[in-house]
Amino acid sequence: MAKREKTQFSGVYYITTITNDKEDKIYYIRYRDGNNQAREIKVGKHSEGVRANYCNQKRNEILIKQRLGEDLPAIAIKKKKHIITLDTAAEKFFKEREMQNKDNAHTQSKYNNWIAPVLGKMDIDLIGLEEVRGLQESLVKKEYAAATINFTINLLHAIVNYAIENKLSMSVHNPTKKLKQLKVDNARDRYLTKEECQRLLEAVEDEPVLRLFVRLSLSTGGRLETILSISKKDIDFTNKIIALKDHKNASSYRGFINDDLTSYVNAYCKDLKPNDKLITMPVRTLRRQLSNIFADLFNADLDKNDRKNRVVIHTLRHTFASLLAIQGTPIFTIQKLMNHQDIKTTLRYAKLSPESGREAVRNLF
Repeated sequence: MAKREKTQFSGVYYITTITNDKEDKIYYIRYRDGNNQAREIKVGKHSEGVRANYCNQKRNEILIKQRLGEDLPAIAIKKKKHIITLDTAAEKFFKEREMQNKDNAHTQSKYNNWIAPVLGKMDIDLIGLEEVRGLQESLVKKEYAAATINFTINLLHAIVNYAIENKLSMSVHNPTKKLKQLKVDNARDRYLTKEECQRLLEAVEDEPVLRLFVRLSLSTGGRLETILSISKKDIDFTNKIIALKDHKNASSYRGFINDDLTSYVNAYCKDLKPNDKLITMPVRTLRRQLSNIFADLFNADLDKNDRKNRVVIHTLRHTFASLLAIQGTPIFTIQKLMNHQDIKTTLRYAKLSPESGREAVRNLF
């Protein structure tokens, strides 16, 4: 008989097994019946969505039933006719966002890539703090940024709240509330000098798509998803304005381009139709090619985990804001151009401004 391993809950055990060539767990609960006889019940596998907290709940229900001598209310023991998975709740959540004219592209991709593989097939009523913490820990192991992980947990929080409010879940408490968010270190302020920008542009001189992406990023400060969503119809060549989409904040704003870039973009998309995207290179290819260029130009002697100093695609956005601050652009103007929702986010660039007081202190005596 395989050895039962203890969990953090009294009377809840598991044995390690293999399912489809992957390590799995089979959960059991133990208790004594009304005749003081030891009983053991197999609850199910980890791969089937069963977790220790759910087993503990089922064990407690049995004990309460024994003590009261009657069946529990239907809700208490979750006698559900239909199981609602997190995927089902998420689908309804995103459809309602669409009806409210909210952009789902960014949030839905995060759900599909990070939440669904871990929790998507689970009964939403079986998702507890242990499962939410497991999701958080899986993202930490993959070395995602703290802000990205917090965004993912907040998205899960929103979906579960939606399920509770719309009676898709029998729960009354959202398990994500009990999970502490990771401390966000916004110290990655690495930006390129004008000389480094020129070196980068020279490195992509013979790659038209990469060159266009870099120039648009440095001229608008748009995030990766923002630049990739630009189509020909978004550009006002007469007034040198680009309509930009902020997928993170589900909003739109304007960017500006100079005469040289306007001419370059005009020539680049001469044969494009109004709805055609300017950048059609697959995002993975674009990331890989730019990553190789950044490695050669800026990251050669840096540790791969040095998030503070390594140049990445998002560095182009930091560069846009940093160079604006250095040349004395008012902080509220930078906020508008970056489409920051909170001025606190923009204030990180204030220290670069010539009006920061540096010169005043230097000339004090």
